[in-house]
Amino acid sequence: MKRVSLSIFLIYMLFISCCSSVKENEISKEQEKPPVPSIGVKAQTDRTTATVADPITYTLSVLYVPEIKVRMPEVGSQIAGLRIVDFGEEGPAEIDNRLEYKKWYKLRADIAGAYIIPSMVVSYTDKHGTKKELKTPQIFIEVKTTLIDEKGETLKDIIDIKPLQEVKRDLTPYILFGIIALVLIVGVVGVLFYIDRKQKRAQKVKKPAHIIALEELEKLRKEKLIEKGVLREHYFRLSDIFRRYIENRFGVPAVEQTTQELLPEIGKLRELTTSVKSKAREFLIHSDLIKFAKYAPVQEEMDHNHENVMTVINETKQEEIISENYKIAKKT
Repeated sequence: MKRVSLSIFLIYMLFISCCSSVKENEISKEQEKPPVPSIGVKAQTDRTTATVADPITYTLSVLYVPEIKVRMPEVGSQIAGLRIVDFGEEGPAEIDNRLEYKKWYKLRADIAGAYIIPSMVVSYTDKHGTKKELKTPQIFIEVKTTLIDEKGETLKDIIDIKPLQEVKRDLTPYILFGIIALVLIVGVVGVLFYIDRKQKRAQKVKKPAHIIALEELEKLRKEKLIEKGVLREHYFRLSDIFRRYIENRFGVPAVEQTTQELLPEIGKLRELTTSVKSKAREFLIHSDLIKFAKYAPVQEEMDHNHENVMTVINETKQEEIISENYKIAKKT
C-alpha cells in the first residue's frame, strides 16, 4: 500500500513539473515578442505596369492605436499626370486593438510613359500631444500604349500617317466661294471694328478685374453658404469667381473651359510665377473634387482654398486707367 501511494505521489509531482515548464515556455515566448508600434503607414498600388486603358488603384492606409489622432494628406493635389476618376475611404476598422483607416483613388493615364506617385506625409498627434509626421515611399508606374499595328503587335510609337493620295477636282467654284466669303468677312469685321471703337469712346471707366473678383468674394462670404452646409454651391460660386477673374485679367476663356483644358492655358501665362501657377492648379483640382465627386473638405482645407484664390488675385492684380484716346494698364 505504501508503494502504491508513493508511486501516485511521484506521478503527481511529475505532472506539476511538466505544467510549470510549459507555462514558463509560454511566458518566455510572450516576452520575446517585439513591441507593437503605435502607428504604421503604407502606400501601395494594385499594379506598377498598366496601359492607358487600365485604371490604377492607389491605396494609402494607416494602422494606429486609438489614443493617436491622425490627419491624412490631400492626395489629389499632389498627383501629377494621372487623372483621378474615382476615390473613397474605408474605416476606421478595429484590428487587434488598433484602428485601420484607408483612402483609395482610382487613377488613369491619358498618355503612355513613366509616372511617379510622390511620397505622402501623414500627420498625427501622439498620446502626449506631440505632433509628428510619417512619410510613405515614392511609387513608380509605367504606362504603355494600347495601339496595335496591322500585324497585331503593340506599338511603342504613334502609327505613321499614310501618304495623301492626289484627287483631281475642279477648284473654280471653291475659289469663287472663297473670294465672296472673304469680301463678306472683311465687310463684317470692318463694321464690327467701327461699332467697337464707337462703344469704347462712350464707355465709362471699367473696374479692374481684381476689384470685381474681390467684390464678388465679399458678397459670397456674406451669404454664409459654408455655415449653412451648402458646400457644393459655395464651391461652384467660388470656382466661377476665380475663373472669371482669370478670363477678365488675362483674356483666357476660363469660364467655358474644363479644368483639364484650363490648366495648360494657365501654364503658358508668362505673367504668373511658378508659385502662383501651382496655387491656381491646386485650387481648381480640389474644387472639382468637391463639385463633382462630392468630397467633403474640413475647415482647414476650405481656409487653404480661399487663401490660394486670394494669393493668385493679389499677386496678379492690375490697375486700369482709361483716358479719352488710350488706356494704360499699370501693374500694382
